[in-house]
Amino acid sequence: MNEQNNDVNSELEAVNFKKADRATKKRNRILKPLSLCLIFLFTLLCSVTLFTLQARGLKIAVTPEPDSLEILGGFFTYQLGERFLILPGDYRIRVKAEGYKDLEMAITVGAEPNQTIELEMAKLPGFLIANSAPTADIDVFIDEVYQGKTPLRTKIEPGLHDIFFQSERYLTYSTKIQIEGRNLEQTVTANLSPAWAELNISSDPSSAEIVVGEEKVGITPTKIELLQGDHTVKLSKAGFKVWQSDITVSAGSVINLDSINLLKADGQLSIVTDPAGANITIDAKYQGQSPLVATLEPEKTHEILLTKAGFEPIQKAIEVEPGQEITLKSNLIPMTGVVELEIEPNDATVLLDGLELKSNTRRLTLSATRHRIQIIKSGYATKDMIIIPKAGLTQELVVQLKTEAEAKVAAIPSKIQVMENVTAKLIIPDKFAMGSKRGERGRRTNEIEKEVQLARPFYLGTKEITNLAFKKFDPSHDSGVLGRSLLSDDDRPVVNISWEQGILFCNWLSKRNNLEVAYEKVGNIWRLKEPISTGFRLPTEAEWAWAARYNQGNSATRFPWGDYMPPPPNAGNYADESAANMSSYYIIGYNDSYRGTAPVGSFPANTFGIQDLNGNVSEWVNDIYATSARRGVFIDPIGPKTGDYYVIRGANYTSGRFSELRWTYRDYGKTGRPEVGFRIARYAE
Repeated sequence: MNEQNNDVNSELEAVNFKKADRATKKRNRILKPLSLCLIFLFTLLCSVTLFTLQARGLKIAVTPEPDSLEILGGFFTYQLGERFLILPGDYRIRVKAEGYKDLEMAITVGAEPNQTIELEMAKLPGFLIANSAPTADIDVFIDEVYQGKTPLRTKIEPGLHDIFFQSERYLTYSTKIQIEGRNLEQTVTANLSPAWAELNISSDPSSAEIVVGEEKVGITPTKIELLQGDHTVKLSKAGFKVWQSDITVSAGSVINLDSINLLKADGQLSIVTDPAGANITIDAKYQGQSPLVATLEPEKTHEILLTKAGFEPIQKAIEVEPGQEITLKSNLIPMTGVVELEIEPNDATVLLDGLELKSNTRRLTLSATRHRIQIIKSGYATKDMIIIPKAGLTQELVVQLKTEAEAKVAAIPSKIQVMENVTAKLIIPDKFAMGSKRGERGRRTNEIEKEVQLARPFYLGTKEITNLAFKKFDPSHDSGVLGRSLLSDDDRPVVNISWEQGILFCNWLSKRNNLEVAYEKVGNIWRLKEPISTGFRLPTEAEWAWAARYNQGNSATRFPWGDYMPPPPNAGNYADESAANMSSYYIIGYNDSYRGTAPVGSFPANTFGIQDLNGNVSEWVNDIYATSARRGVFIDPIGPKTGDYYVIRGANYTSGRFSELRWTYRDYGKTGRPEVGFRIARYAE
């Protein structure tokens, strides 16, 4: 105890201090491995706990079962059974399976605790092997798309497909196939059936050439193969007529034709006349006009008759051998008549068929055919007429040229250009009878005969107004169609227009030519202004009848071509054989080459130079329609003042009846029709 006290009470001594080395101190702070493990385990436990608390269950259901499934992106995923533990966020899924297209897509994991994504993988295409028996090179169509010829191997998408095998010589084979895909190969074989029949054919005599369609296939007797369907079979042999038959065959059948007796070939007769245009009758049947090539039955006598107006008939007997070609040349002998001219003034120049008569003789011996005589003298209006001398007779023709008062008319231009492709000819009027006599065949009650005096020269459109011309006035107009006939071509006459549209076109045309308009509207009715101006208008019914029927003073005929049916070739556009299904009536044996309207001016002009006054389309005229008339002479008539309808004159492309083909036939209307058009007119002064 004393010792302890001594120690306490003893003095403290200072000792030298030295700062510890830093490195040594640091080494003393290094964690031991156990500590590190504990820290790591603690951190991992915290992370797992945090992941478990925030992760969501995700089930990815893939059809079919994939070979591999990867989830790309994110911090960590863990698969537990059929579900993945995964944090919310955006990821990409990559799935692979043999035979299927690789699937890679973006997904979003939401906040829900359990989520399911269902995926279906697309199969890879398969391969189709298409074969055919008993042959190859058969066209293959898959879903109506051409793929190639057999044998064929082609890639094809999975699913149900239509397969067609097609060949000219085999029946079509079709089937359906379910393509599995997944790069698998599937085979379809088409067992084809022949599409032809066997035809056994022979002829008497033999060795005739066989033609099917346009193809030469053999010589009789023989066996040929014909594809199923309809065929035209011909046999031909020199010196014999061609035998022809239409045959319908079924695939796989055998057809035996009895021996075909070939008939001896017709002979061929070429008929040439001078002048041409003679009417030719063979064995009392009209064949046409010269020059003509006709076939004649061989080893038989045929009676040939040649006739032409103004010439003596020629009759001959002809016989030909089988296949023989002969030519008959005949010079027609003219029949003549005498025409004596009495002309005032007597020093006028006379043109006969365009040639000036050099002598002063006025006694002409002419062929009994149509001739044109023009009588000309300065200061006088030219007289232009057609005469047909009568064989063996003398005719006297008295002509009084128009005097000085009428010479002014002669100075008026004979033709004017109204607009592009629209012209008008000067018509010199006269006195005539308009309408038809009682008792005339085909006459209608509205064809009242009356005396008319036209005093004012007038211009008349040489052709009907076309669609092209009318569209300059009304671009929106469409003439339309009738049946299968298109009526709206530019060069066809405008139709389906009312009377009012026609006169409004005339007023428009007057303004275009710096003329006073012809029509004015009084109340709700359009009518000619009084006095009548020289503006363009529709022709009056009297003007139309004079220009159409009387042809500068000639005797009026019943039809444009004469007094009897049927019309000769190229007479005009009427309801011909082609209109049998379009018109109630048509002209048997007549063919004008047009089912509907024809281009204006397609047929010959009359002596005035006017075309289509009868045929093509009927025409509006100026006059209000009426069925009664006062007595006396009508001077420059323009029709009644009032009425509900307007006169329509002339036959058209739908006309086939006797009555309506006549010059005097009258119709009426107000609104547009597919067979009614118009032409223009105006007074010359």
